[in-house]
Amino acid sequence: MALIAIAVKHVTPDLKGRLEECMLSFYKTSKEVLIDVKVISDWTYFFCQLQKQNFPWKTEKIVRRQLADLLTQYIISKQALFYLKKIIARSYYYFSAKEKKSVLALAEKYYFAQPSIAEGGYIFTEIQQSLHECLDQEDYVNLHGLICFRLPLWWKLLCKSVDHAVEQLLLEKEYQEFIRLLKYFLSLQKTKINQLHVILNQDGFFQLLDQQLKPLEWEYRESFEGTNNAEDQLISMLITAAPHRIVLHKDVYTNYPKAAETLKDVFDNRVSLCECCKLCSHSGKINCTKRT
Repeated sequence: MALIAIAVKHVTPDLKGRLEECMLSFYKTSKEVLIDVKVISDWTYFFCQLQKQNFPWKTEKIVRRQLADLLTQYIISKQALFYLKKIIARSYYYFSAKEKKSVLALAEKYYFAQPSIAEGGYIFTEIQQSLHECLDQEDYVNLHGLICFRLPLWWKLLCKSVDHAVEQLLLEKEYQEFIRLLKYFLSLQKTKINQLHVILNQDGFFQLLDQQLKPLEWEYRESFEGTNNAEDQLISMLITAAPHRIVLHKDVYTNYPKAAETLKDVFDNRVSLCECCKLCSHSGKINCTKRT
């Protein structure tokens, strides 16, 4: 078998073991497998060879294909992190170190959730075919060059992963600013009621009950006017009422999880979630005199 050289710019410690395992599947002992590693100008070179004279071409072709398949998995699973960092550093250099770290974590999560990088996916196939073509014809492959010039779909996914992560980060920052504003408004209010129960009535609208399980008085419902979104109405109402404790019953946080999370972020430990009570089981039977 001809000596095959693999150049890797961003090497990880497990690659040598992976290559040995791949090539040992054709031989019984490690003495018949040569994996020589050299570092030249910050690049790591792996020289792979099976030690046998008159090596059958058909078997050598299988070895080359298996090496290509191994490198496909290696690029997808181990090289993405390095290039995601590169894209973030180049496109979002003005972000703080903390923001870059958050973007990287979000980008990785998005990237690894994509079905296109799984075996048989179109990006997996792009990488696999490129490596097959290269190792079928050549005894040398440069992974960095392959990534930069022959894998446009994979590179596009990396860029998309970073852009998606940045969008998520900015949305989170906007949300946190929104929460800070709501907390500020809440701090200006005096607690007007000790405890409020939030349920859904038989029409699916919010119903607010006081500690004695009586409908909330009209003076606390005026803040609903001029708003159309039911969740916004609920949040506005509760901030105006500024209760000492809020109990969200099961129908509410099940059907309106975002509103429930926002209320928990604004009111902190003043919000509790009721999982099962008589009020939960009868929530759809309580009439509300006004749509909320």
